[in-house]
This record gives sequence, structure tokens and C-alpha cells, in this order.
Amino acid sequence: MLLKLALKNVISRKSSYAIVFFITLAIMLFCIANAVFDSTEQGIQSCYISSFTGDVLIRAKADTQISLFGDDTPVTGQMTRIDTLIPYDEIKKTVEALPEFKGAVSQVTGAALTNSRLLYLFGVDADEYMKLMDAAHVTEGAIYNPGEKGAMVCSSLAKTLGLKLGSKLQFTVPTGVSFRIRSATVTAIIDYDTYNSVFETFVLVDPEVVRDVMEIDSGIDYSEIDISEDKTDLLEIDMDIDSLFDDAADVDAVWEDIETTEAVIDDSVFTDQESVGENLSWHFIITKLEKASDAPSVIKRLNRIFKDKGWPVEATDWRHAAGSTSLYLYWMRVIFNIGIIIILVAGFIIINNTLIINILDQTKEIGTLRAIGAKKRFISLQYMIETFTMTITSGVLGSIAGIICSKFITKAHITFTNSFLIQLFGSDALTLTVTKSNIMSLFLLSIVLGLIGWLYPVITALKIYPVKAMAGEK
Repeated sequence: MLLKLALKNVISRKSSYAIVFFITLAIMLFCIANAVFDSTEQGIQSCYISSFTGDVLIRAKADTQISLFGDDTPVTGQMTRIDTLIPYDEIKKTVEALPEFKGAVSQVTGAALTNSRLLYLFGVDADEYMKLMDAAHVTEGAIYNPGEKGAMVCSSLAKTLGLKLGSKLQFTVPTGVSFRIRSATVTAIIDYDTYNSVFETFVLVDPEVVRDVMEIDSGIDYSEIDISEDKTDLLEIDMDIDSLFDDAADVDAVWEDIETTEAVIDDSVFTDQESVGENLSWHFIITKLEKASDAPSVIKRLNRIFKDKGWPVEATDWRHAAGSTSLYLYWMRVIFNIGIIIILVAGFIIINNTLIINILDQTKEIGTLRAIGAKKRFISLQYMIETFTMTITSGVLGSIAGIICSKFITKAHITFTNSFLIQLFGSDALTLTVTKSNIMSLFLLSIVLGLIGWLYPVITALKIYPVKAMAGEK
């Protein structure tokens, strides 16, 4: 009976249709706005993760926030020193043992001047890197081989610097009063699925070039290398150094033709060849997961493991890996989102006021019901059902309308030519997807509107004496 009476009151009032219409419109706009927010976040995230940051970054702990570009805050004018991962082998084995693990690549980072332009040097194994970053594609040439001292640049940077296959990239690092200069040969031009200006700030280089130009130690512990006894005999000979020259005689001059030969190092001195050849100096391990959504839980788990083992390293997400390169995009999205939210909140305030006025206008009816014996609980439940019927119906209709509009916008294939908009949305086309969390937030909003629009006016109306309420007092 109570439900029937409430539904009859909603249907019989013309004001109910106006309220449902405006709430439906507001929720539809909120649904589309949420879809835009989600698409920008997912677009940028997928662009960065698939291009150079990966899902999870392993880095050494530091007093400042270190990204793949180092601490690139312009404070000292130079790149802050980045600590290497210790113990590298154990850290990598721990990461690879994760069930969510898909792949990983190690990176050593540097910074140098090239044609009077500061570029970041990403020292990586080219084959592993290109397999992991599926948004990057070689369009010209081929990836460099280990030890080849090669480099790969994006097409836009190659065009800016006038580079082509076979060009020499010269890296210059100031060292006090002089300079340290190294070079690498461009072996490949690469492109990315989605353009971003950050790709013009770094070059993929053979790791040994980066270690050489930045003077980074190899990370090999030579104290553990065994030297055979026959190679150490000279060190144990007990002799007087002056006795070495007893047979020497004075001569006027000695002429001898000497052929120039290359120095040959006897590698047999080292019995552990494998440990000598492996370089352990890496700044980062970039990891991809089977599911990007698992990144938060994986980061927490890894940091617990690192803390328990006492390793001075930490795991972090893609945004911290990108550093300041993604920061301005993040804040631009925040400002954009705040603007839309302010407009929607203003609309919801007006709608909520309409709901409150709708019940306050029925004060006379509430007084009559109380006068004929209706209890406060009965009246509260009746108007709660009426209010929630309107708001939840509006939530369903608004969500459906929002999903339909989002699909139409996506099918319209709205494209961007402005580079800033492409970076902001993470794609050159506007693609809207309404997620489950989006729908849940809309229904939660409908419930909140219903509570506010029902609780305050009913409590206010019930405080008035029935006689005064029947007279229409508010």
C-alpha cells in the first residue's frame, strides 16, 4: 500500500517529470565527463607504459624522487648522481619470480649535450627493450647489437637534429675545465603509436656508451676473482731491486726497428670468465606485468620484500618513472576536471534544491495525513520512496543515456591535430569508455541526492504541528 501510494503521487505530479528530466540530464553529463577523465588517464598511461616506463620501476632509494630521467629538477644545472641497484642479480631474480611478471629490461641513464641540446641517454639492451615496449617500432635501419656502440632515435628528433642512418651522435659531458666526449652511430629510426614530445628528449644507446660517458663503474667485484698460483709467482720472489741491473753496461745508443703491435691481455689470468664479462651497473629495472591493473599490489609486495631483505631499493609506478615529463599533463587534467566538476556540482545543487522545495510544497498534505492519524514513520517512508523513485529512475536513465552518447562520440571519430591535446588525451582520437566504476559512482550519486532531497525537508515538515501544517506553514 505504501509503495503504491508513493508511486501514484510521483506519477500524478507534473513536477516529478521535470525533476526526473533534469536529474537524468545531469547524470548523463556526469557519465560522459567521467568517461572523458577515464579515457585521458588510460590513454596517457598506456602510451607511457608501452613506450618507455613499463608498469613497475625498480630503482635505488634516494633522498629525492628519481625518475628514468634522474632528478631532472633544474637546481644544480647538472644531472643528479643516480645510485646503481645493489644487489642487482638478486633483485632481478626476485622480480622475475613474480607470477604477474611478463618481462623486464635493465637501464642505465645519463645526460649529455648533443648539438648544443641536452639529451637523456637510456642505456639498454636494444633487443630486450624493443620486445618489451610494443608501442615503439623501427621504421628505418635495425637495432644495434650488444657492444656495437649504436644509438636509436625517434623520427621527430632525427628530423630536428638532421640525423639519418649512419650519422654520428656526439655526446659531450663537462668535467670541470674540460669535456668528456663519446660518440655512437645511429643504427635505427623509431616511431611510436602515439606521439609525445617526451620521445624527443631521450636516445636509446648501447649501455657501455652511457657508462663510459658518465664514468659509471662496472659494478664487478674484482676481489672475488681467482688468479692462478703460477701467475702470482712474481709477487712472491724475494730479491733486491738493485740486483736487476748488475749486468747492465753503458752503451752509446741502441737502434732497433720495432713493429707496432696491439697490446694483448692474457685473459687466462682470470679463472672466472663469466663474472668478468657481466656488467652489473644498472640504475633501473623496467618491468611489464601480464595485467597493468596488478601494478599497485605488485609494488606493495615488492617493497615489503625489499624492506625485509634490507636492500636499498624500491618499486614504484609508471607515473613516478616518467617523472616531470608527465607531471604537467597530470595537473592540466586536474584543472580540466575541476572545471567540469564545478559546473556539475552547481547543477546538482539546483536539482537538490528542487527536490527539497518539492517536499516542502507538500507540507499541507503532510499535516492532513498526520491529522487523520498517520504516524511520522509512515510519512517519512512514503516520501523517502517518492524521492528515491525519482532519483534512482533518473540514475538509470542518465547512465543509459551517458553510455549511448559515449558510443556515439567514439563512433564520430573526433581526431586531434594539436600536439598538446594529443598528449593530454594520450591519443590522436577521442575514445570514451564507460567503466563499471563509473556506473557505480553514478548510482552512488543518485542515492546521495535522494538522501539529501528527502531527509532535510521531511524532518523540517514533521516538526510543524498538524494544524499549522494543514494551514500551509513551512
